[in-house]
Amino acid sequence: MAAQAGVRYSVKNPRTYLENNINGYFNILEACKENKINHLIQASTSSVYGNNNRFPLNENLSTSSPLSFYAASKKSTEVLSHSYSYIYKLPITCLRFFTVYGPFGRPDMALFKFVDKILNNKTIELFNFGNHYRDFTYIDDVTNSIEKIIKKPPKKNIPFEIYNLGSNSPISLIKFLRFIERELGKKAKIKKIKMQKGDIGKTHADNKKLTNRIKYLPKFNTEIGIKNFIKWFKEYK
Repeated sequence: MAAQAGVRYSVKNPRTYLENNINGYFNILEACKENKINHLIQASTSSVYGNNNRFPLNENLSTSSPLSFYAASKKSTEVLSHSYSYIYKLPITCLRFFTVYGPFGRPDMALFKFVDKILNNKTIELFNFGNHYRDFTYIDDVTNSIEKIIKKPPKKNIPFEIYNLGSNSPISLIKFLRFIERELGKKAKIKKIKMQKGDIGKTHADNKKLTNRIKYLPKFNTEIGIKNFIKWFKEYK
């Protein structure tokens, strides 16, 4: 997870993704190889699916056409992982996260920005005119899954596996914002703008593979997740 995140920042600053995500991950692989690590968990992203519209997205779909350099850098780390698993028999599990949110989340993500701007009477920019659909995944569902999967390293001849980790319940950004407004009891000031370069219109995870492996079942719906975040945000601020 020690990586440079974010689609939009990668449009303006691709070199930092090369240095941190690809070169940095190579160093992690080398350290794991030298120290004979039992199981490496790698954080990837739903962004690797690009504009694939065969929903829900499953792990067998092509990920050879990423739309952002961020996604390209994460796809590169998946490929590097596979090669190290093949050559050095290093057990690696790659988890493709789908829009993770919740307490202590990144300040550049939608939920953090929306809540902060609504409370401070600032205008929210809605990309793609608010028509994005995202498979928002609550942080506790992610951490609970990592705790389970870390105890189950791949056992195949090439000890490498990829799993989606999402909620399997995508909602529009407009609906997401309405949940926030209702919880805050305050309307947002909105400016709708066009889709940004490198962005994806919709994400929707097929979790069957992960469910079969660790009996994964998301426990937190979006409304509960937003409520928990706002409670944390007000105490944190």
